[in-house]
Amino acid sequence: HPIVAQAGSSEPGRALAARTADVVFTAQVDIDEARAFYLDVKGRMAAHGRAPDELKIMPGIRYVLGATEAEAQKRYDQMTEEVSDDAALMTIQRLTGGVDLRQFPLDGPLPPLKPSNAAKARQKMMIDLAARENLSIRQLARRFTFSLGHMVYVGTATGLADLMEEWFRGGAADGFTMLSPYYPTPLEEFVDGVVPELQRRGLFRTQYEGTTLRDHLGLARPANRLVG
Repeated sequence: HPIVAQAGSSEPGRALAARTADVVFTAQVDIDEARAFYLDVKGRMAAHGRAPDELKIMPGIRYVLGATEAEAQKRYDQMTEEVSDDAALMTIQRLTGGVDLRQFPLDGPLPPLKPSNAAKARQKMMIDLAARENLSIRQLARRFTFSLGHMVYVGTATGLADLMEEWFRGGAADGFTMLSPYYPTPLEEFVDGVVPELQRRGLFRTQYEGTTLRDHLGLARPANRLVG
């Protein structure tokens, strides 16, 4: 029985996830907002005869690791500086509701935007991020180019494990979708550094308990509706 994954955090997306999804892939950057999203989606499931543990909510994390925070920051800076302004603007232009950001100073603030039908939740996240961190259009575009709108962690393996534990134990996530900036080195650093730390804390398995993705996610197999 395949896994049904739903991506999106809009009102229709939440309703669809509560009714049909096994996994929700969502972009969340603030733990309080993530917790509210988690409780909202899980709270809708009873209306569809489903228990909360039948759905795993897994926010994305775009990560850059280093032996020290300074090393990780240097790697992050190198990656974001390689992106041209034109390429960066293209990343967020689809979320502007038709407002052409090229008509505004790149080092000025994000102008008021029209509602977007492309990705309503992602547009709201972009606007909130720009306001919360006082980002210019240029800074916002470069951030989104790297993060794809997801949470960004830059630091050590232990620090990333701390963040993941805080969100998991704090009721903001059931797990995470790890977004490597490139392959294979960052993924290898995550497997070699973060996974053992999570295992030491009792937060990640030390061996597989099944043979399918459904097993690995701890999801029960639904009853066969075609068998009378």
